[in-house]
Amino acid sequence: MTIVDGDGNGSPDGIINLYDEYNALTGGAISLATGTWFDPGYNFALDETTGDLHLWDLTDASLSLNDYQFQLIDANSSCPDGIIATVNLILGPFSGFARPVLNIDDVNLEICDTGSTPTDVCVVLPDVNLFETLEAIPSPHLNGQWIYNGSSSNFISLVGSELRVTIPYNPGPPLVDQETFELTYRVSGMPPCNASVETTVNVSVTRQVFSGYAINQRVCELDILNGGYDTDLDLTNDAFLLYEDVEGIWMGDTYGQIMSPVDSQININEVYQQIVANNPRFGCEEISFNYSVEQRSGVCGDALSTIKFKIYEYLRPFSQAGTLEFCEDDPTAPGNINLYDQLEFTTENGVLYDYMSNEFTNWTFVSGPSNLGLISQGAPGYTYSGRVDLNNAAPGTYVFEYEVDPLINCPNEVNFPFEVLDYNHDVCNPLQVNTGFCDAERTQVVLTVHPKNYAGEDTSDLTFCEDDPIIASPLDLFTLLDTNGVDDPIYQGAMGTWTDNATGSVIGDPTAFTLPTINDQHIFDFTYTTTTVNGCEDTANLRFTVYEAYQAGVGATIDVCNTNATIDLFDSLTGNPNTTGTWTGPNGYTTTDHHATFDPATSEAGTYTYTVPDNVLCTGNETTVTVVLHQSPDAGSDMQGAVCRSDLQIDLTNYLDATADSGGFFVDLDATNVLSGNLLDVSQLIAGTYRFEYQIQGHASCNLATAIIAITVEEVAVPITSNQTFCTSDGATVADLEASGAQDYNWYATLDALETLSFGEVLVDGEDYYVAAVDSNGCESQRVSMLVTLLPLDHVDCDDCIKDGISVNGDNQNDVFDLCNLPVAFPNFEINIYNRYGSIVYKGNKGTEYFDGVSNVSLTLGKALPSGVYFYVFDPKDGKTAPFQGNFYLSR
Repeated sequence: MTIVDGDGNGSPDGIINLYDEYNALTGGAISLATGTWFDPGYNFALDETTGDLHLWDLTDASLSLNDYQFQLIDANSSCPDGIIATVNLILGPFSGFARPVLNIDDVNLEICDTGSTPTDVCVVLPDVNLFETLEAIPSPHLNGQWIYNGSSSNFISLVGSELRVTIPYNPGPPLVDQETFELTYRVSGMPPCNASVETTVNVSVTRQVFSGYAINQRVCELDILNGGYDTDLDLTNDAFLLYEDVEGIWMGDTYGQIMSPVDSQININEVYQQIVANNPRFGCEEISFNYSVEQRSGVCGDALSTIKFKIYEYLRPFSQAGTLEFCEDDPTAPGNINLYDQLEFTTENGVLYDYMSNEFTNWTFVSGPSNLGLISQGAPGYTYSGRVDLNNAAPGTYVFEYEVDPLINCPNEVNFPFEVLDYNHDVCNPLQVNTGFCDAERTQVVLTVHPKNYAGEDTSDLTFCEDDPIIASPLDLFTLLDTNGVDDPIYQGAMGTWTDNATGSVIGDPTAFTLPTINDQHIFDFTYTTTTVNGCEDTANLRFTVYEAYQAGVGATIDVCNTNATIDLFDSLTGNPNTTGTWTGPNGYTTTDHHATFDPATSEAGTYTYTVPDNVLCTGNETTVTVVLHQSPDAGSDMQGAVCRSDLQIDLTNYLDATADSGGFFVDLDATNVLSGNLLDVSQLIAGTYRFEYQIQGHASCNLATAIIAITVEEVAVPITSNQTFCTSDGATVADLEASGAQDYNWYATLDALETLSFGEVLVDGEDYYVAAVDSNGCESQRVSMLVTLLPLDHVDCDDCIKDGISVNGDNQNDVFDLCNLPVAFPNFEINIYNRYGSIVYKGNKGTEYFDGVSNVSLTLGKALPSGVYFYVFDPKDGKTAPFQGNFYLSR
């Protein structure tokens, strides 16, 4: 199978033709016209049209006569199912070709042991699929068997083609723990082919270094302040780092604890002192120490473990500051208070340790008549302020508690918890350690509400006629006060006082008050005040009015313009109106006195009613003033605009102030004769400024509104340019094109193109390009054309920009094989670099890094190449430029 050459070109391809094979075996003469081949086993290796069978695509060696059967079918044949011929293929076994050896030890494959660290005992994974040791073309048959040829105790298992081994850790030299395993792949066959064939390979397995399990630690600040953590800790202790390779080094840290690669001693107290020196309220601080083990083999990688300590700021105590006492329904007391404001927090060295957080605090009600509306954590609307409502609070003692969660100092711990795992318990299932946090802090706030002597409720808006028997003298003022029906009866005793608010005098006997003579109307205003032994005061206001009858006057209808001055509608009334009335109007308009201010610019037109109040015995009256409001038109502010003559035609309405009303017309103040309605043909104007007036007339009672629109027409001179020539190797772009006569230019592909060319677009040989000058306002000139010529790479006027040498010495100068602008000129390029033996060491295109002396091809991938002469072949791959070659010297 491996030597079959179907096309006879001297290179095996594993292809046979079933027509030819059948004819050779039977002496027949079937051809493409005889019928079509069919593969009943659907092996997908047969071209049913040509009869070509690709043996290398058959996955298994034959173990029975019918494993690979093919049928020649003629639909017009009288044979059963149209089958006119059947061919059974016996495919001999093929165990594959071993990959070329990598070194003198005849190793075909080098791998890193994925099961050599303590972590890997939890989930055992195969180290390698052994088919990787064999060449892919032609691929080996898959119905063979892999066999381990050895007795090493480091061999674990061989399942199918998956090899599992383990390389133990041996401290000290040699620093590379490695073992080579020999395995054979055997494929069985059947006569007349080989009974079996086999291929033997060697796999080198290197142990992956392990930097150990890092065991994090939590530290509460209070533990440090109480004397803990003031001794050196050895990070190599199993309490911090477990199962690590001893050949590693310790890396420097932020706080200067690690002084050398072998220094594993730290002092947490010293770190803490640095933290608080910079920020006493540090909240929480995470400290990291890194242990690194360097890999000694290129097959595996380095290992790094980070041990973390997290220090948490502890909560300072706090308590209630002073007493908190109120009187029942005290009008001078706040209706709501924040319990948080009643707390006194610790201050240390000038730093206040207060705790305000809606997430990490909680107010709870401990005892009292009620919770006064306090919202606790978890309920909607909770805040740390602990607001309580003292309105209508029942007398008694209230106790509330404020608790602060220590996570207030480390809020990120909620979404990003600091994980502490105990690997000493079980490396596969480490325990989650929840110790090391600081404690919560709490205190209580006590609030006292003292009872009052009930003075009744505020009573107002009482109106009487002077001859009303209810207020006949002598009048008992207590009978006019309202009550709430809860705190009854009203207190009447020696600790109660009535005061006339108008005069400030005390009423001697409030149960026998005599009314004075009433003229027009009189307002009586009294305050009743009670006190208690605790100094709690309660008051009730009593206010009533005795009226005469009043007149509203005669109304009218008035016309106003919205630009008129403000007027008082009361001045529109006739008939001697009384000044004790009030106004109502559109949209809930009201006044508190007889003045009704109407501002035409803001007030609403409509009917306004003036009403004087009713006497208990006399009915009041009302009248109306109807306001008709006319709006003045708005032409907006004077505006300016700049346009290009190339804009052709503009609409002047687009240049009006946004506040301008529509419906007006434009007047051509400069007689341009190119204005039609609101459309202006600027292409007919020379450069300059032209004025147009916008006019709009509103109601006849309002003035004509106008605004001036000044339009400036700009014209740009054409630029100066000429045909331009570049070397193809320059990779010239639109940005390299030159023109003069203006500050800015737009480049186009055609005379009438709408889109400008990008400055980064690469120039094309023999193409015409068009340029237009652009002024500061974005106006363009007419376009001018020019021709671009690109000289070929070997032109006498073009320099060879590729250097003849590179020096890979790390000085960042001439460290790579620079291709100048060739990648820009030929974006689809390919470059191959060969050593002096003709072996390719580098393949490049626009997607690869420049050659820096390191191979990027198989077998030598990643190897630093030695100094010497190297040869390159650059293929532009643009369909017209031939590849060229050269050489350069690599020095180190």
